[in-house]
Amino acid sequence: MDSPDRRAHIRSLIDSTEEGLDDKILTLITGQRPLVASVLCRILAERDPDRDPSYALDLFARSSGKPGMVDAWMRRQAYRSPLGLGYGIPRLRRASPIEHYRRDLSSWMVIRRFNAVLSLSDTADPAAVPLVVKALRDRKWWIRADAAIAIRRLARDGAVAPEAADSVADALVACLRSLRPKLVEHAAAALSIPIFRDRLAHERRSSRLKPRTAAIVDAALEGKVPPLHPIWEGDIESVDGE
Repeated sequence: MDSPDRRAHIRSLIDSTEEGLDDKILTLITGQRPLVASVLCRILAERDPDRDPSYALDLFARSSGKPGMVDAWMRRQAYRSPLGLGYGIPRLRRASPIEHYRRDLSSWMVIRRFNAVLSLSDTADPAAVPLVVKALRDRKWWIRADAAIAIRRLARDGAVAPEAADSVADALVACLRSLRPKLVEHAAAALSIPIFRDRLAHERRSSRLKPRTAAIVDAALEGKVPPLHPIWEGDIESVDGE
């Protein structure tokens, strides 16, 4: 089965109204290979973000194949490993993902800050937005670039409220001043989505942008932006201007 067909099948399970489907999936998870089990866990998280998260945390822990203390360590890693996205950990509200990622966003370890930004982008939670704005000011430019991508994901999922738009746009506009073309490109892409687009157009008209930056902004205003790459098998493919 090719990737588009597999993604369509996953999305159909997420959207299904079949009675008893969740129980069937929970039963099916037992004994599956970690890759299959993670997708089934994610489907359940997408279907009901308020469900008890213990099923996903337990399965993630058991994926190590080593019981005991390793299980407890693995449960903690569900919040710090990108693999946690596959199990739907960021979507499970009762797992308190925002609080876990908030702590790691202030870590001296760059990899923890990176994973926190990536995971926050997957929460579809308005509470993640101010934390991602903080990451837009990170001392590492590539963390700021990932934060701009995170804003696009959160906006796609309806998590950027109108009242948060100005603070988000201010942080993204500051990224346009960077000498790093990739950061500028991702910041411009985020600013090109409908909720921020007027601000990007205003900056293009009123600011004295460097020629390279102006060209990137012009491209973004024309809809020429980097694609949002899927972060799990059933991720939604989207066009920011839609």
